[in-house]
Amino acid sequence: MSSTFTVLVNQVLSMFLMLAVGYIAYRTKLITEGSVGDLSRTVMYIASPCLMMASFIQPFDGTHLMNAGLCAVLSVAVLAICALVAHVAYGKKDPISQFGVIFSNTGFVGIPLVQHALGQSYVFYVTVCIAVLTFLIWTYGVYLVTGNTKEISLKKVFTNPAVVTLFIGFAFFLFSVPVPDFISGSLDTLGEVNTGLAMVVLGCYLAQTRLSLIVRDLRAYKVSVLRLIVAPVLTLLLLWLVPSALVPSDIKMVVLITFSTPIGAMVAMLSQKYGANYEYGAGIVSLSTLLSLVSIPIILGIGAAIL
Repeated sequence: MSSTFTVLVNQVLSMFLMLAVGYIAYRTKLITEGSVGDLSRTVMYIASPCLMMASFIQPFDGTHLMNAGLCAVLSVAVLAICALVAHVAYGKKDPISQFGVIFSNTGFVGIPLVQHALGQSYVFYVTVCIAVLTFLIWTYGVYLVTGNTKEISLKKVFTNPAVVTLFIGFAFFLFSVPVPDFISGSLDTLGEVNTGLAMVVLGCYLAQTRLSLIVRDLRAYKVSVLRLIVAPVLTLLLLWLVPSALVPSDIKMVVLITFSTPIGAMVAMLSQKYGANYEYGAGIVSLSTLLSLVSIPIILGIGAAIL
């Protein structure tokens, strides 16, 4: 447990340092507002899909397929729990906070944590969790922000880079498609920049937020505690109750890491897109990201000890 906890603490501290680099770079105008969007798209459309795709390039294995199915089922169960927590906490009020409780920042934070704490091969399973998360973001998440079912777009679900990568990658995995070394090597190299770029982008988002307003807003602390403590503890309880004979401990840790991450940046993006409270959305993403530097090692350290 101590070695796993040390790895987690070191990784979170490393991510904090990279986040600080992004913050300083934006504040000193080394990175401009327009560049942040370019870097974000580079992460979403190049680095992250390459990292995910690289994890699928392996011979077919029935155990891997079964574990992927377990990740999908557990993801649905955890998201249902998070939705229940959000509903109990807010009722029909404050949809932005509800979104923040339910949807975590798996792509930007979860993938790097899993990659460095458990290994490159486990990104395979995170991709499955992200696909489930993406489907619910563009359906239930959009409904929360807009209050209108007509805004739900299945096209956005099936054209999302993570979902497209999942379909293509699974085809390669199921049929054990051979991939030339120069392609797999390129995917590995491009995927390696995912963690650094993702943290720099988050640091830039943090620099764009008026934290002086957010830190005085009690709502932001409430949603952060629900996202970073309550939801992960309930997730941990669910995983602890599931027998290890049914779900291996390492797969449980993948799910726990996935849903212990801070509030997803999509809450800010969708708030801006649909005319909701963008500043509050960006603020809770930034505040929860900072607080997660403390909460993540604690939650995952407990998980490593009991799962």
